[in-house]
Amino acid sequence: MFRIAQEALANAARHSGAARVVLSLRYHPNELTLTISDNGGGFLVTDPNLPAKGHFGLQGMRERADQIGGTLNVESSPESGTRVTLHAPLSNERE
Repeated sequence: MFRIAQEALANAARHSGAARVVLSLRYHPNELTLTISDNGGGFLVTDPNLPAKGHFGLQGMRERADQIGGTLNVESSPESGTRVTLHAPLSNERE
């Protein structure tokens, strides 16, 4: 979860041109919900050129979400900012 947040914040800083970025972490009995949103330039989520040469940020975040049994949703469009939401299940078992 930390690495997904780190990548989403880095993407916002590097690419969005945002004046504002908001991070929210919410606890629910069975899951944590992480939301990072910005008011930057946004992008087409369906852009076939993503990932660009050597840039695998979104793909890496999706892979990390899968590794923890979570779901990742990315909402964005040009000039409308971006919102990344991760739903990560909580386990009742202690390791």
